[in-house]
Amino acid sequence: MKKWIAILLSIAILITTAGCNGTVDQPGADSEAPGDASQPPVVQPESPVSSAHDSTDAQESKIPRILIAYFTWADNTIVEDPSAVDVDATTSASVLPPGNAAKIAGWIQQEVGGDLFSIVVEDPYSSDYDECLDRAADEKADNARPALVNHVDNMEDYDTVFIGFPNWWYTLPMAVLSFVDEYDFSGKTIIPFCTHGTGGLSSTIRDLTAALPDDVTILDPIGVYRPDVDSSRPAVQEWIAGLDLDI
Repeated sequence: MKKWIAILLSIAILITTAGCNGTVDQPGADSEAPGDASQPPVVQPESPVSSAHDSTDAQESKIPRILIAYFTWADNTIVEDPSAVDVDATTSASVLPPGNAAKIAGWIQQEVGGDLFSIVVEDPYSSDYDECLDRAADEKADNARPALVNHVDNMEDYDTVFIGFPNWWYTLPMAVLSFVDEYDFSGKTIIPFCTHGTGGLSSTIRDLTAALPDDVTILDPIGVYRPDVDSSRPAVQEWIAGLDLDI
């Protein structure tokens, strides 16, 4: 009898010990201890990628959008026989692409970035120098606004607009005024650049200013003598550096 009592006591001790140890595997149990409400939840830090992206977006929103618009004879005429053009003649070299204003526009873009936009008329000018200037004189006398074939769909997105052109009859080509009249430049920064013969800037900047809203900011222009255009890149770079653009 004592033997059976001893056996029963041994079994009871084994069962009690197993229940207290907690070492028995329980498949499927949560890895997190239940009911541990005394511990605060762990807050994961923001993803470094997301933070960097947000910072980049904030920086990009502060960078002014730049448009470099220009009018050049080469984009506004048709040359039937380019091989017949005397590229050494200052009166005709700019008729072949890239035109003088386009060359300067390209150098500006390399310095400050931005988007290029060529102002192009619906009715091309003659590739003959004298005939082209005759038409330009007539358009000036009539204060004409030649129709344009292309347009900027998002002008409101640009903070800074470079506007380039040749000096035609001591003022802007009327097509440039067609471009200016088409958009609202209020509050923008305008930076003119001009190619010219012996007339220099003449009335180009005055007439451009008169066509723009009163609240625009017009920075110092550059005028490049037509025969010197091909060698003028250092002068353009120095001019841009002196503008103190916030880019």
